[in-house]
Amino acid sequence: MSVIRNTASNLGAALVPVVVSLLTVPSYITHLGEERYGVMALIAMLLGYFGVFDFGLSTATAQRIAATPADDPAARRKVFWTAMTANVAMGTLGALLIFPAAWYFASHGMKAPAALLPEIQAAVVWLVLALPVMLLTGVLRGALQGAGQFSAMNLANVIAVPLSQFLPLLAAIWISPSLTVVLPVLYASRAIVLLWYLLIVVRRVTAGWHLVFDRGEARSLISFGGWMTLSGLVTPLIVALDRFLIGAMIGVRQVSHYSVPYQLSERVMFVPAALLQALFPRLSGAADEAAAGALSKRGLRAVAAICGPPMLFGVVYMHPLLSLWIGRDFAQSASLIGQILLSGFWLNALGFVGYNHLAAVGRPKLLATAHVVEVLPYCAVLIGLMSWFGLVGAALAFVLRVAVDDLLLGYFCGLLADTARLIVAGSAVFAVAIWLGMGLELGDTIRVIAGLALVAASLGVSLFWLASEKESLKAAMRLR
Repeated sequence: MSVIRNTASNLGAALVPVVVSLLTVPSYITHLGEERYGVMALIAMLLGYFGVFDFGLSTATAQRIAATPADDPAARRKVFWTAMTANVAMGTLGALLIFPAAWYFASHGMKAPAALLPEIQAAVVWLVLALPVMLLTGVLRGALQGAGQFSAMNLANVIAVPLSQFLPLLAAIWISPSLTVVLPVLYASRAIVLLWYLLIVVRRVTAGWHLVFDRGEARSLISFGGWMTLSGLVTPLIVALDRFLIGAMIGVRQVSHYSVPYQLSERVMFVPAALLQALFPRLSGAADEAAAGALSKRGLRAVAAICGPPMLFGVVYMHPLLSLWIGRDFAQSASLIGQILLSGFWLNALGFVGYNHLAAVGRPKLLATAHVVEVLPYCAVLIGLMSWFGLVGAALAFVLRVAVDDLLLGYFCGLLADTARLIVAGSAVFAVAIWLGMGLELGDTIRVIAGLALVAASLGVSLFWLASEKESLKAAMRLR
């Protein structure tokens, strides 16, 4: 399958979670309540962070299977079952390690109604049980990626995402909104997805169930992570820290007001990710650092142009969109936070370019260095801004962090000047968009028209940039 078709397949599969979230989040908040939904958001966030116990095995599995001939199923079985065995061990160890800390935080570290405490404590148990399932699913997806089974993987994902979203919601509506009901159903849906992935892998990758464990292969797989593992330890902590502190300092109800616009904004990132994944082989095969830098520079402009207009539209019309989607009261509390976060994710999309460049040219040490350097300053800024401005402070801290990350990665890959110019220009435009959209109602004719004019001007600039880079981008996307 060509790069373009793989990209289209990945984009189609990535759209499914966006659509499902748009359909289910309002119902979740309605039937569970903001406190319970905030707890579920924290569980999802913690699961994402504790994915560090994967230790890069998912990526390593994909790489090793891709390097193994398709007509050698015995070698692929050795890689796959060794990775699965190692991941079971790491997932079990991780679950045992996180349980005491998670239980203590659930019992003493959250500001939540006393009546909800037993449900929160029960949620910790399901968090621990879900960790091994999540890690094993990652290895299975890595095996399918390495074998080039994108269609099968994306088809499974298209079915799995609605299953894991609608089944718990139906349980909340028909049985009880209690987390002691919703979370077991969610776990069962994830287990079904795991079994489905396993059947696909056995059929299309390993060609059999013969279990093989090789210590040498295990050492090779684990050592493959290296600096990427260190980055994997730090990055989820940075990403999850804001919601963790909101739950501890402000309350689980406010986690919903932050998590909903955060997750909605984050979904947009599949677009630059798909583009940069298609550029990755060209970067890896570049003749020298200068050629790779030139290609990444074009990619930086393309990402800024592609993401700019739709994100500006979302920033300007965040309040009416949230009002229509969830409700006016929720929009009143969350629209400004959503505007700031969506602006920050435009900056974050620029950082994808530097990340992609350094990974492609084999310099993961610099990625880990950048993320380690950011941790302590970000913690201090986040706590300070949250103490002064609450949820808005958390969103501002996110924007500052991704801007610094952009500059660091831009410096490491020789794109500092280009990145800095885009940050300055984009920040000014998004600041105007936030001002136009603050509390905007569709009846505010002048501000609605001004917002449309701003988006139209951004679209014009973006089309000009994309037209100037059309031939370079077509070459990068073409099947080699």
